[in-house]
This record gives sequence, C-alpha cells and structure tokens, in this order.
Amino acid sequence: TGFDLIYEARDLDLPQNERDGMTQARKDIEATKKRVKEAEKRIDTGLDKFVAKGYWTEAREELRRQVGTLRFDLNALASAQVKDKKKEALALKTDFIKAVENLDFSLRQKNGAAATERLAATKVALDKVIAA
Repeated sequence: TGFDLIYEARDLDLPQNERDGMTQARKDIEATKKRVKEAEKRIDTGLDKFVAKGYWTEAREELRRQVGTLRFDLNALASAQVKDKKKEALALKTDFIKAVENLDFSLRQKNGAAATERLAATKVALDKVIAA
C-alpha cells in the first residue's frame, strides 16, 4: 500500500534502489507489460489527433509522458530475457528511442508532414520492440 512505500523510502537500512522503488517495479513483469501496452495504446491513438490538429505542445507533452515510463519499462523487460534476446531487445529499444527523438524534433519544428511520417515510423519501431 501507499504507507509501505512512504516508510520504505525513509528507511535508511534498505538499499537505495529499493527505497527508490526500482526493485519493486522490476519484480512484477506482468504490471510492466500492462504499462507498456497502455503507453502503446496512448501513442497509437492519442498522438494522431494532436498532430492532425496542429496541437504541437500537447503532442510533445503526451509523447514525452509516455516515453518517460517506456524507457524504464522496456529496459526492465529486456533484462528479464536471456542474453541473446536481451541484446536484440536493447538494440530495438535504441532504434525506438531514435525514432521518438526524430518525432519530437518534428513536433518542435511544427512540421506536420514530417511529424505524421515520423509518428508512423515511431509506431512501427514500438511494435518491433514489444514483439521482441
């Protein structure tokens, strides 16, 4: 519960990664998969309407909000795999992050055509990462 988290954060006898909640989030792979699916759904459905209407700030904020948790979650999912698949998953994650950075740049430049094209590339890259 929330009380446990408050007291764990203050307990100096625990290691730092446990006090920060990093260990707990990595233990539950099913919850991580749910968060990844939710982020994928928001990227797939939410960003299109913002880009189409030219709501650049909202699109950028939504993208950054989802990718902020995705970086952590994709690393957690990759670390749960065997060595060969882990390298492949991390390489795909790097490709996804590059696609996101390109999309973010297009959104900052307020370039609708490039943003639409790069959004499609970002969705494809995310699907590849999730499939790995």
